[in-house]
Amino acid sequence: MTFYQAKFDSWRFSFEAFGKTEKESIETLKKGLENHAIAYNISPDWWCDYEGDIYAIEVGFGGCYRDNESILGKP
Repeated sequence: MTFYQAKFDSWRFSFEAFGKTEKESIETLKKGLENHAIAYNISPDWWCDYEGDIYAIEVGFGGCYRDNESILGKP
């Protein structure tokens, strides 16, 4: 089964979220960033200037990845 992993690295944290589609993974990540803002009592749109740094890749669980590319397929 294939999933999508959305990723965003800030200057202090790395964030990732998963979804069945690229859009779902990115939307889930954005919701997580909003929850992060609440937990750290910062502006809810703190990440918006860096939205272009959010990306999603297609992943299949059970393999090994290096720099977001599969180097070992599912066992």
